[in-house]
Amino acid sequence: MRRSSIFAGILAFLVIMTAWLVFTPGRDVGIEEETAESQEQGNWNEPVVQVVERMGPVTVKIETVRDVLVDQFFFYQVQQQKGIGSGLIYREDGYILTNNHVVQDADEIVVRLPNGQSYRGEVVGRDPLSDLAVLKVEASGLPAAAVGDSNALRVGQSVIAIGNPLGQDQTVTTGVISALNRDLLVDPENNRYLEGMIQTDAAINPGNSGGPLLNQSGEVIGINTAIIQQAQGIGFAIPISTATSVADQIIEHGRPLRLGVLGGSLTPALAAAIREQAGIELAVERGAFITRVIPETPAEEAGLAQGDVITAVNGEEIAGMRELRDAVQRAGFGGKLAVTYYRGRDQRQAEITL
Repeated sequence: MRRSSIFAGILAFLVIMTAWLVFTPGRDVGIEEETAESQEQGNWNEPVVQVVERMGPVTVKIETVRDVLVDQFFFYQVQQQKGIGSGLIYREDGYILTNNHVVQDADEIVVRLPNGQSYRGEVVGRDPLSDLAVLKVEASGLPAAAVGDSNALRVGQSVIAIGNPLGQDQTVTTGVISALNRDLLVDPENNRYLEGMIQTDAAINPGNSGGPLLNQSGEVIGINTAIIQQAQGIGFAIPISTATSVADQIIEHGRPLRLGVLGGSLTPALAAAIREQAGIELAVERGAFITRVIPETPAEEAGLAQGDVITAVNGEEIAGMRELRDAVQRAGFGGKLAVTYYRGRDQRQAEITL
């Protein structure tokens, strides 16, 4: 078995272990019946109606054009490929939050507002690991989204999704939060997962990506991102706490704060399986197990490699990847991490500058 296949299997095992007015024509029979009829036609004070009227203007349509090479048997021909997604006005001075996969490799980006205005979008920064991107349009005084607290969500809570599925502008769907803290494999080739996702049964389709998932107070609690195509009613959104953290870092620094490793939390059972099936020596049974080091990152510069197990950061023991990520965020840009890790049975130290 190839070493890359072994690590792909290990990463999958790690993730498993850790973790939408009915109008009835009436008769003119007087004021009382007119009032009753109006109530039947629709209550404009319904929470969903209020949320859509308030948050619809901050949900934008993103149109992209990519130049792709098409094999014409004897030669390659450049053709334009168009795409549609959604986005969210993050700040009134023209910053737009969306998914990375909506704008990745785009040669042209057009941001269309619900009021009919359109702007050319420029990529401020992208983060493939979290599937988030920030765009900038030359505008000011835009209606910015109200951001909620995704850390206070509960399973069963009602939610509302707004977006442009299949190019249908400003489509609204409703549902509930089906689950929290889901880990989703989005890039098997590169062993990449989106972690801590919000699962919802609110209908999400191609074109919804990058649009907001809202609570009944009209606050954004997630960025709609993915669906399981083989299933019905299983969609996923990136928690807004994650999205705003990444967006703020991109706006301020041009990139998100990253150590540069992929992996998961090592447990005694997993350690035993790795020893038996992969033939890898492990001196510990707890820590952050590295399955991939991303090139040109602080982790690579520090010499970390596949198979290493990080057991402590700045003198404090860690049990897995979540603690490692938390330590990175606390250190911040330019911060330093004193990392203790094992390579096989050898304990090593590394000083990492973020």
